[in-house]
Amino acid sequence: MFIKTNRYDWTIKNSKKVKAISFVAIQRALQLRFASKTQNNIFSLSLRLDKKVAKAAADLIPIESTHLVISQNLLPFIWEQGVLGGRTFDVLMSRLPIEKLHQRLDIAHKQFPESKTLNDFRASQTLIDLENIALTKSRHIITPHKEIADTFNNKSIKLVWTLPTSTTKQITGNKILFPASSLGRKGAYDIKRLAKELNLSVVLIGQASEDNNFWNGVTTEFAKGNPFDNVCLVVYPTYVEHQPRLLLKAIATGIPVITTPACGLSPTDNLIIIPFGDYEILKQTVKEWKDKKTESLRRGLL
Repeated sequence: MFIKTNRYDWTIKNSKKVKAISFVAIQRALQLRFASKTQNNIFSLSLRLDKKVAKAAADLIPIESTHLVISQNLLPFIWEQGVLGGRTFDVLMSRLPIEKLHQRLDIAHKQFPESKTLNDFRASQTLIDLENIALTKSRHIITPHKEIADTFNNKSIKLVWTLPTSTTKQITGNKILFPASSLGRKGAYDIKRLAKELNLSVVLIGQASEDNNFWNGVTTEFAKGNPFDNVCLVVYPTYVEHQPRLLLKAIATGIPVITTPACGLSPTDNLIIIPFGDYEILKQTVKEWKDKKTESLRRGLL
């Protein structure tokens, strides 16, 4: 492992001293954090920073190492440097392969050509080819994300999502939570249409938006403190999601969730998975849930 923090015991039995790349890793984290507050597209910046981190990490690989575990964001750059020759390696994956990510965003862009952001997240064909080759050569793909694990089902190692500790709450609100920034790739256009057609009040998270007037005609408010206050349902028709933390927290809290396979979760009693990009199924699913809730309230069951 190359990025060392002080949050763990770094004493490793029968191993040499751990080598860290703290400076370049901290530099990457600070630049990405600053960029996330000032722009919607940080994809190209993250690629440039990942290349720097990969170069620093590759220089520290002990020559006697025969097997490596590599973070996906560093993989194409590590492969490009030729240091994986003669070694086996596993890949820790947290997002779709870049080629598949492009395909997903292209689908969304065809549905919402007015989007100012859906065409921004693109990598070069060279980088796509490097990642594809390295993924093919890898021994195992390690991931908690169901869609990614299914993509590499012949060699994936599926980790289990860990639900945060939470107490079940009594659902008393009547608003829906959209747990992401107001961007096309997150399903914001579907939510806007849904809110207008079903007269929904929407709680928002994240300041980034397709434009300043995106939510005109919809009753919205930004979450304050606990994002689940006054929320009865989480609706997230996203095309891309690799870290569904808020969905896991909602499930642990007892709030029902409607989302897509892009979140990497498996359906449960409180989690409905619908196809991404199918608005009619989304609308019907939310409407059925509302009707069921109304009937339960009428019978005094909620």
